[in-house]
Amino acid sequence: MKELQNIIATSKQLKKETAALATLVKVEGSTYRSPGARMLVTSNGKQIGSLSGGCLEGDVIERSQQVMATGKPLLVTYDTTSEDDLIWGLGLGCQGVAHILIEPLNLNEPNALNVIDRCLSQRKFGGVATVFKVKGENEVKLGDRLLLFPDGKMSDNKLAAIVSEDLKSAITQKRSQNISYSLPAGTVEVFLEVIQPPISLTIFGAGFDVLPVVHFARELGWYVTVVDPKMRSQSQQRFAEADVVVLCPPHEVATRLKFDEQSVAVIMTHNYLYDLELLPILLTKSLNYLGILGPKTRTNRLFTDLQTDAFLAKPEWLKNLYSPVGLDIGADNPEEIALSIIAEIRATTQNRQGGFLKNRNGSIHTVTNMPLKNEITNRNYLTLI
Repeated sequence: MKELQNIIATSKQLKKETAALATLVKVEGSTYRSPGARMLVTSNGKQIGSLSGGCLEGDVIERSQQVMATGKPLLVTYDTTSEDDLIWGLGLGCQGVAHILIEPLNLNEPNALNVIDRCLSQRKFGGVATVFKVKGENEVKLGDRLLLFPDGKMSDNKLAAIVSEDLKSAITQKRSQNISYSLPAGTVEVFLEVIQPPISLTIFGAGFDVLPVVHFARELGWYVTVVDPKMRSQSQQRFAEADVVVLCPPHEVATRLKFDEQSVAVIMTHNYLYDLELLPILLTKSLNYLGILGPKTRTNRLFTDLQTDAFLAKPEWLKNLYSPVGLDIGADNPEEIALSIIAEIRATTQNRQGGFLKNRNGSIHTVTNMPLKNEITNRNYLTLI
C-alpha cells in the first residue's frame, strides 16, 4: 500500500517529465508479486515501486523508455519456467510467468492512478478493468481501460458494456481476477482489479509498547489512529508518526470515532477498567479484527464481568476477536510483540492463518478458505457467552 502511495505522490510531482506505468496484470505459477503490483518509471530513469524481487525491473525500465518514446502500450511476458533457467542469462529460477503491461502515463486523461488515489483518500473501494491481450481486429485495443470510481461513477467508453457487471461483481467479492471475453472479431483478456483502501488501525492505549505498532503499520501504508484514554497532551507529540491522535475517555469512543469495513483495532491500555468499558463498544462495531493485549485468563475475566453487567455478546461479534493478541512467534519485547500483532492483522484481513509457507499447498498468492477464523468454539473466553 505504501508503494502505491509513493507512486501516486511521485506522479503528482511530474511536470514536463514523461513517465510510464508498468502493471503486473497476470501471473502463472510462482511469482514474487501478485497482480496489481505497479512500478512507475520516469524519462530520467527514476523507479518507484517494484514488480518482482529485483530480477525483472532492469528490463522493464529499458522497455519503459521505448514505450515513452513511441507512446504505445506494450505487453511483456517473462517466462521463468524453463528447466535450463537461462532466460536473459539471469538464471532466475522463479518457475512462474509474469505478464506486465507497460503504458505511457498521460496525466491529462483519467487513468488508473486517479481511481487508486481517490480510493485511498476517500477510504472506499473502486475498480479498474484493463485490456492487456487482444486477438483479432476488435474495437477494443491493448491498454483500453474502464475506471470505476469510489463514488460509483464510471468512465464512459466501449469497454463498459463488456466488463462493467463483472467489475462490479469483483468489487463485491473483493477479489481481482482475469477474464477472457469473446467479441465478434476475436477475443480480449481483461484484468479486473479491485482497488482497496488501506487498513485503518485504531490502537487504544498510549504506552511505550504502542510506538513500534504505529511504526510498523505506517511502514505498510496503513491509516493509524492512536487513542489515549488518559488524555495526556504529550501523546500528540509522542505519536507524531500516527495519522491521528485522539484524546478521549472510553465512554466517548462511540461518538468520537468512526469505523468502516477496513477497520481493525487493538486494545493495549494496560488498564482493566478501561478495557471493561471499551470491549462492549468495540464488539458492536463488527470490526474485521479486534485484538486484546494480555493473557486469555484476563480476557475471560472481562467477559465474566461484562455478563455480570448484563452485556450479552453475540457470536457474530466474536468471530474476529483475538486474545492473546498476535501470532505465536516467540515475541519477547515491544518490537517483536508489535511485529506479531501486525502480522496477525495482515493474515486475518487476507483470510490467511499465518502458518509456515513451506506447509502451504499451491501458489503463495492463491486465496484459500481459513476455517479456523470462524471456529469460535475453540476459544475459552467464548464459552462464557
